[in-house]
Amino acid sequence: MLAAIAKQSPGENQDDSRRIAKMLRRIWSFPRPLIAAVNGPAFAGGCGIATLCDFTLASPEAKFGYTEVKIGFLPAIVSVFLTRQIGEKRSRDLLLTGRIIEAAEAKEYGLVTEVVPAERLLDRARELAETLIAASPSSLTRAKRLLVSSAAAGLDADLERAILENARIRCTPDFQEGVASFLEKRKPVWQSKPE
Repeated sequence: MLAAIAKQSPGENQDDSRRIAKMLRRIWSFPRPLIAAVNGPAFAGGCGIATLCDFTLASPEAKFGYTEVKIGFLPAIVSVFLTRQIGEKRSRDLLLTGRIIEAAEAKEYGLVTEVVPAERLLDRARELAETLIAASPSSLTRAKRLLVSSAAAGLDADLERAILENARIRCTPDFQEGVASFLEKRKPVWQSKPE
């Protein structure tokens, strides 16, 4: 998929970025509660999906990271959601360094709701789902709608800026080099200077 993205035109990149933003926004605003159960590495897009869920359970062995900066890319679209969830300073830490964090630190940051032993992870997710199922369906739907609607206007404006930035970065030499080095399993050789 990365190789195909690297060959797209600017217009195709913008259309693709818009599709990704629409998909992520739909996950974030899904009318029913969503539970992620992470029992391993959740990097880049996987970390983004875990960010969008209402509840993120993780085993102690789970790891999280927005690693795109290491391949000349950036998680522009998911950053809109992440910053609202864990704050600007912590988002800067994760997005600018691309570092991997353990489940305990992810919980401390507010990215993970609960750390659960691996052998109990799916059982805990089911218990949480049963708790949610026992609640009033209309109350849950209305609560989700309230949470989404209070953030939607600002979020949508920020998403539009993120879509454009996501499309622009795909046309840079750093992105081309980052994708090539990732696919060739070698260290990237950056040519560009900071803008």
